[in-house]
Amino acid sequence: MHLAIEGGAAGAITHDLYDVVVVGGGLAGQCLARQVGRDLPDQSILVIDMLDRPLPEAAFKVGEATVEMGAHYLAVVLGLASYLEKRHVLKYGLRYFFGDAEGSFADRSEMGLTEPPFFNSYLIDRGRLENDLREMNAADGVSLAEGAIVEEIQLSHDGQPHLIRFRRKDSSVVETVQAQWVVDATGRRRMLQRKLDLGLKEDTYCSASWFRVTGRVDVDRLVPQANKEWHSRVPERLRHRAVVHLLGDGYWVWIIAISSEATSIGIVADERIHPFSTYSTQERTMSWLNEHEPELAAYLKAFPVLDFRVMKRYSYTSKRVFSIDRWSCVGEAAVFADPFYAPGIDMIGVGNNITVEMIKRERLDLLDPRDVDRWSKWFINFNHALRVNIQNGYPFFGTTTPASAKLLWDFAAAWGYEAPQLLNVTYLDLDAFGPVRAVTSRFIFLQVRMQRLFADWAALGSGRCQYRFLDYFTLRYLLDLRDRNLKAGKRLDELTEDARANMEVIEELAQALFLVAVEDQLPEHRERFLDPVWVDAWAVGMDPSRWEADGLFRPRTESRDLRWIKEDLFRGLGVPR
Repeated sequence: MHLAIEGGAAGAITHDLYDVVVVGGGLAGQCLARQVGRDLPDQSILVIDMLDRPLPEAAFKVGEATVEMGAHYLAVVLGLASYLEKRHVLKYGLRYFFGDAEGSFADRSEMGLTEPPFFNSYLIDRGRLENDLREMNAADGVSLAEGAIVEEIQLSHDGQPHLIRFRRKDSSVVETVQAQWVVDATGRRRMLQRKLDLGLKEDTYCSASWFRVTGRVDVDRLVPQANKEWHSRVPERLRHRAVVHLLGDGYWVWIIAISSEATSIGIVADERIHPFSTYSTQERTMSWLNEHEPELAAYLKAFPVLDFRVMKRYSYTSKRVFSIDRWSCVGEAAVFADPFYAPGIDMIGVGNNITVEMIKRERLDLLDPRDVDRWSKWFINFNHALRVNIQNGYPFFGTTTPASAKLLWDFAAAWGYEAPQLLNVTYLDLDAFGPVRAVTSRFIFLQVRMQRLFADWAALGSGRCQYRFLDYFTLRYLLDLRDRNLKAGKRLDELTEDARANMEVIEELAQALFLVAVEDQLPEHRERFLDPVWVDAWAVGMDPSRWEADGLFRPRTESRDLRWIKEDLFRGLGVPR
């Protein structure tokens, strides 16, 4: 039996004991409730949240873009594909503008698509999505206690139900429900982390401010229509419907169109380069934009501001996020890495998938504490690696060619290493997919080496390589990784074979990007790398005095032809002929 909510208003609690109580009714909590309801339809579910419907559209929350893995979770796992296409905006990839923000916008190097991507992802209005999810969940029998403040979560450690005490905002009466499972989806309030002293700060200096404006902010308007070459290289609407990034030294600015006829604008910056105090208020944010992105700032003066928020040093992690004692933390109640590459909904999907798997196994008396510990550690480590990889790039986002090379590498890592795991949920059975991990285990060491290469490359200053525009789908290695890996439901043997092919491409990419770096900053050494060339990708670096000692010229893998990938990258990144 489930609580019925009529007319969209929260009703009285009719259960003393629920199978699953979700504390927090934001995106992570509502997604989890829908997933449990779809996968385990006999489970009673209660969601408790402070806010009443209707939630405001173009809301105060951040997280409007999905990438492929998060889009798959919403569209396929939760069955929301047709809904997303009707109520939200199809995303036309990622678009980046590098270089001198003080000069003409048209002169900045641009990386983006010239046709829509084949894999749907979305620009999401969080307020609209969360409103609609509540309506869907209520219609499906999920109990909702809205306008309710949770005062205590009393956890059980002996198999007995947990106790959750809460009161309505307009009442002093404390209500109590019991839960076989309790899920913390309270966002940055992180109730269970605070209660159990699990929270950990990340070693990070990145902060953000963001706001929404009424109307369509379109970067096409930053370049006069008379510049036909600039406008003709990208079809109309593709720039507007992409997630637009303006990159500079120590920062990036996002521009995202959302479905409620509003546009989201955000500044994300490394405090060591841009002190938080310089963009900590709405007035200071506008002044900061006027200084660092003056053409955008001038354009924005015509748009009314709807809301404004800031978040200082937003990254954090946890000692534990899943427990054998039948609780979990999902969404921002668990961990948060960084908004670059929009991984938030990816992480919601992963955390929710693990939570639902735990509930399923516990019902069958198959939940092993060793599996729970491994899931918790894997999830925390995955988030930490994501955070480090992203934020190591902030100091050199203003250097066009090294920053572009890092993005092209990170795209390969996302599609060739992360996507097969997330789309095929291999993390739910870490032992069964051991053969895949055995093939990809060397990637982590290569990742560390390449991220150091990009930073050292950027530290050498302006180089010889420059480009005006790069459609990253003209790079054959990316199409190869995309077509092979953005698929779910693969067997172990298919994933293992894919992993071998992916690692070959990634190794070749590492060598080709190194050769671009040599051409850009060390052209006096180019004679050492004439075709055919094959080096040890795990030994690349920008210090020629280290090449021999590090074994650069003693490769441990069999030589392959690099010309196919090298030619694309040399052309794309503007290596001088």
